[in-house]
Amino acid sequence: MTADVYRRLASDLNTVGCRVIADLSGDRLSAALAGGLTVVKVADDELESGGRVKSTDTDELINAMHQLASEGAANVVVTRAEEPSLLLADGKVSEIHMPSLEVVDHHGAGDSLTAGVAATLADGGSITDAVTLGAAAGALNVTRHGLGSGDAEAVQKLRELVEIKPVKPNGGQNEK
Repeated sequence: MTADVYRRLASDLNTVGCRVIADLSGDRLSAALAGGLTVVKVADDELESGGRVKSTDTDELINAMHQLASEGAANVVVTRAEEPSLLLADGKVSEIHMPSLEVVDHHGAGDSLTAGVAATLADGGSITDAVTLGAAAGALNVTRHGLGSGDAEAVQKLRELVEIKPVKPNGGQNEK
């Protein structure tokens, strides 16, 4: 399948009024952006391996997030393994903080985050509500074996512990 399929799909879904959420990298990401995305989720190491950043330094990631927005993403989420994820929404960058949990298996955490974002947006929630639920789902996923094996009640409890904190343009956090 060619990357252009992602552009056409995103464009067609936008045309019929759907919210479009993508968890892509490389040429597929670039193509989907050209079609327009409500949310793009991408890992920091994927931005680096795809040549969008030279390092996973916070300032470089923030610049890449703004570039992704200029290419067609309304909102951008960059996951950073053990570090807080980054969110670009309404032109502002924030960090998504979760309590430190014991990792059993990191596989599927980003997919669980993306699923939480998609479910919340499909239900009419805001991007902030969406990434909060997504972060909780991703955090719960890493505490167990089996992809997407957390239950809804546990995700909702973890959601209460998620904090979204503004980030200054130089990568430093703003005071609350």
